[in-house]
Amino acid sequence: MHKLAVLSSIIIACIFSVGVKSEECNIAGVWEHSAKPATLFIDLTKGEISVHSHDLNPKSIGLVVLKSIKLSSTTSSWDAKMYSATVDTFVDVLITSKSCNQLSVGFQGDEILGLVR
Repeated sequence: MHKLAVLSSIIIACIFSVGVKSEECNIAGVWEHSAKPATLFIDLTKGEISVHSHDLNPKSIGLVVLKSIKLSSTTSSWDAKMYSATVDTFVDVLITSKSCNQLSVGFQGDEILGLVR
């Protein structure tokens, strides 16, 4: 009887976990840059964000803006690397989901890129 109760609890917990996962936002796809006439494409299978369109700089289409995107240890956030011209290398950034329609890319506590759907 005790084993049945424990097994039932595990099954219920697994079902609940799957339900929670399905309610999280899917960030893959096309997003609008919040400050420029451009769109970015998030490809989670490649772990990168690239320029999808850019009215002021069409030559930038296809350019990888962020790479090495991985789910963070905190809910609704992802670790990534973004090129910094200031230090001429990739720096660690944090992508956070403010809502399913708004993302923020932060570096050292400051928002450096906003994306909206």
